Amino acid sequence: MEIEKLKKTTIERLKKVKAEQGLSVSRIMEMLEAKGKFVSEATVKRIFSEGSEDFNFRYQDSIAPLADVLLDLYGDTSGLDEVMALKQIIHDKNQTIEFMMIKFEEQKSAYEKNVAHLKGQIHRLNERLDIRERSIERKDTIMEKLLNAYLLKENGDIEVEL
Repeated sequence: MEIEKLKKTTIERLKKVKAEQGLSVSRIMEMLEAKGKFVSEATVKRIFSEGSEDFNFRYQDSIAPLADVLLDLYGDTSGLDEVMALKQIIHDKNQTIEFMMIKFEEQKSAYEKNVAHLKGQIHRLNERLDIRERSIERKDTIMEKLLNAYLLKENGDIEVEL
């Protein structure tokens, strides 16, 4: 059962209980307060208005508190099948969430392993780069010395042995 159908049937049941018991909106507000629930008076009026079954109410915030107060108090059992179906949906979704959390942890572990591996590769490549840079610097120094020695020899200033 989808949540929209549940909302619609619950609102219909709430309207039926309100009509059967002759409850006013102010009496419903008192009952909500007595049970420690809160739904604004404007929302309660909208829920009991004509055609409200098709309105877009947030079930948990608007409809569920009214259902807890009115349907439990007056022993409405017309929605037991819907309640059982909703409990099954919640159970199935909880199992899906658990499965997805396990998959997430597996993927997170694989990601962290890959990151560690890549960091190791970066470190090794940086070390190789440092070695090559030092090698180039040594070769530059040798070439500079050779060039200076060659220039000195060309000028005839001194004799250089290489």
